Amino acid sequence: MHSMRRKDRMLSEEDALRVLRQGEYGVLSLLTPEGTPYGIPLTYAVEENGQRLSLYIHCAREGRKLDCLHAGKAAHFVVVGATCVVPQKFAIEYESVMLEGSLAEVGDEEEKRHGLLCIAQKYSAGFDGAAYADAAGKATRVLRLDVESMSGKRLREEA
Repeated sequence: MHSMRRKDRMLSEEDALRVLRQGEYGVLSLLTPEGTPYGIPLTYAVEENGQRLSLYIHCAREGRKLDCLHAGKAAHFVVVGATCVVPQKFAIEYESVMLEGSLAEVGDEEEKRHGLLCIAQKYSAGFDGAAYADAAGKATRVLRLDVESMSGKRLREEA
């Protein structure tokens, strides 16, 4: 694993978790069965369970993402938080988080429902997440990314 070159831009673990929790979407990158890269933007929910940090992702019952999952478990996930173009400095202020880990399909029905509830709570707070989880459970698959490493980075231009 590579260490971050610009350590002066490194986010603390607390700030990286904040960006991850607040992110609206992320890009999941996997390898296809043919060995070519495949990246897809998607919604997710963060699960912090003691020492384990995971993401729940839902998807259709078949598709390229699942084909990639069957080819290998290694995954990379990127979330970009707040950005601001600074034209006079030819720069973009940003904050981002990168995760590496192992992706697996959730087989346990109780955990699958829990993952769907986490996603519903994040994106549809105030609505009946249980009804969504029960209905979506029959039509979707749930994946869990178990995070093995996390790094966050921020650039803020001085005035």
